[in-house]
Amino acid sequence: MGIGMFIFLFVTAVSIDSFGIGCVLGLKKVGLTLRGVFLIAGVSGCMFLLSSYFGHLLAAVVAAEEAERVGALALIGIGIYFLWQFFKKEKDSEEKKEPWLNPAKVLNDPLAADVDHSGGIRGKEVWLLGAALSLDTIGAGISGALIGIPILFTAVMITVATFCMLGCGILSGSKLSDKAESLSILPGVLLIIIGLIKLS
Repeated sequence: MGIGMFIFLFVTAVSIDSFGIGCVLGLKKVGLTLRGVFLIAGVSGCMFLLSSYFGHLLAAVVAAEEAERVGALALIGIGIYFLWQFFKKEKDSEEKKEPWLNPAKVLNDPLAADVDHSGGIRGKEVWLLGAALSLDTIGAGISGALIGIPILFTAVMITVATFCMLGCGILSGSKLSDKAESLSILPGVLLIIIGLIKLS
């Protein structure tokens, strides 16, 4: 597999949740400004860069072949975790948790980001949504550094992809929200595939 296609799959796996969340916000008519979309995308890109730095520190003390193997296994583990989260989503939806203490709740219930129920995501709520969406990028950044993908370029692509997917999701929310819900399974599947490719 070429490096371009590999990065495409990697970026898609990390950022596709943004589309589903955008669709829900669009359907429920929860407002999010263009500046807010940009900030959220920037948070995802920055978190990927930061976590990849720790991945590089780890790679410095691990042999190159072992580092790539560890990174691939980590991606598979993250993918399995995402699939587990997807299938337990219905159970979690019955539990009430404070979103500030548990940003991951926002991935299962995007409307939880509208903490003050104002009908819009603004102020600190933008950072809450950004933190929720960047959870995917933390493990991916460490693993990406270990398997040797171009970090800076990938971070830029994650920022752009998150911006586009979140924005497009909001615009098309009323038409695609039901179908977008099923896209939540893709990140886990793609990360497992990427990990298996790197192990082969």
